[in-house]
Amino acid sequence: MKILFLQLRYASEAMRATLVIIVSLFFTSSAALAQEGYAHGADHCYYFEAPHGWVMDNRALASQGVPMVFYPAGTTWASADVAIYTRPSSQARQAADPIRAQVKEVLSMYKAASQRIKAKKAETIATKAGAKGELWAFTGYANGGAELVVYFLGRQTVNYFVAQVPEGADVQQSRRVLVELATSYRESADCKPCAGGASCIPIN
Repeated sequence: MKILFLQLRYASEAMRATLVIIVSLFFTSSAALAQEGYAHGADHCYYFEAPHGWVMDNRALASQGVPMVFYPAGTTWASADVAIYTRPSSQARQAADPIRAQVKEVLSMYKAASQRIKAKKAETIATKAGAKGELWAFTGYANGGAELVVYFLGRQTVNYFVAQVPEGADVQQSRRVLVELATSYRESADCKPCAGGASCIPIN
């Protein structure tokens, strides 16, 4: 992925999510072509499914505390025009409206970096499991790109998926892929560390 926005830096640096990928097809040393995965830590546990034609990679941004990224099959995080990542954040969870509080804080970060970014709620997302999420569009980047973010209010965290869309990319197609991913979101309490073997890939 050629662009990284401040949204990526928002979640607490102290939060290092542990991820397990349940592999149904096969995996390599860096990425898994998988059907389902989950991100978990002391205060969060949520499942998701890779969009059709996309792969999940739990190592590309592991050093930045990001448990999973997604990009089209046949590309990499570095080469994909459009890519998605997910992570939890506990920073705004205690606010009266945690999602709007997080959006406001992200905009404040951009303002501090001298970027006049605008955020607008685009729609409410209903997941297959019955959860409700909010799709927000962030625009106004100096490089012409945009971010589409779906936020879910977890029990103790705000869990979110971010699509990074560079200038010239198909925003509507990116939105469709993000929504497909987001509708697979399912918060749970049964996440367990990987026990080893060929069926999962652990990351700390």
